[in-house]
Amino acid sequence: MEVHAHTHTPRKKWTHYFWEFLMLFLAVFCGFLAEYQLEHKIEKDREKQYIHSLIQDLKQDTARLNVIIKLRSSRDEKIDSLSHLLSKPDAAAYGSDIYYLTRFLTRALNVRFYSNDGTMQQLKNSGGLRLIRNQNIADSIIGYDV
Repeated sequence: MEVHAHTHTPRKKWTHYFWEFLMLFLAVFCGFLAEYQLEHKIEKDREKQYIHSLIQDLKQDTARLNVIIKLRSSRDEKIDSLSHLLSKPDAAAYGSDIYYLTRFLTRALNVRFYSNDGTMQQLKNSGGLRLIRNQNIADSIIGYDV
């Protein structure tokens, strides 16, 4: 390929180079600002998504705790009934009731609460707690996890 020198083009002034530099600089700078704004919006959306997911986990935990409280209250009533039956002088007359209550209680003792901590683990492992802008809320979430 041959390169031809174009001697007939006029020489450019320094102001022309200055305007080219300024336009190029502004284009790159505006691209940087747009990318920064987009990343900020993505982080804000991710924060909302984490909070929504955490609220769903808390709702499920609350529902599970309510069920466990009812089961434990029922178990306590049955323990009281069993204790009352065993303390009677004619406890042998209530053998079937005592048998039922003891069989029920041995099966119902394992009522444990396991929290739904999927979102919490994700927040901690991925560094998502830094996305929560309100420091008091982030501290409360950490306190709840502890």
